Amino acid sequence: MRFRPEHYLEAAYERIDAARKLHNERHYPEAVYFAGVAVECLLLAYKTRENPEFESRHDLRKLLKESGMADFIRHKDLLKLPALLGEVWSRWKNNYRFASYGRLTSEFRRLKLDRRIKGDILKPNSDITVRNAVEIINMGVRRWNSEKS
Repeated sequence: MRFRPEHYLEAAYERIDAARKLHNERHYPEAVYFAGVAVECLLLAYKTRENPEFESRHDLRKLLKESGMADFIRHKDLLKLPALLGEVWSRWKNNYRFASYGRLTSEFRRLKLDRRIKGDILKPNSDITVRNAVEIINMGVRRWNSEKS
């Protein structure tokens, strides 16, 4: 199946919407996973506009560089982008799609993402991942839409 940049952008919208819904329904591992995939889709949309070949599949930091998105977004957004992406990247890896609730909880504890959290550590981590992914998607979409105007 071939994908055009617009297909990736549409998938980014759909995945971030699914991530929000999953988070609200307390399906935190799935919300984390879909939020990361949404960001990946957005970066692929930018990347494939210039070159459909890419090497850094599932590595959001490398994909950001390859995508050139940072060259297109507003300066004030560019200042926030590394921190936002870092928050998503620290909580999302492609192989988390295989992780159960308990396994992801253990992994987040190992990564020390449980500091100052009482109770279920997946809930606030899912919230952080989804909120930051939403902001990244919004940055990319604002620029994408302004180019069409």
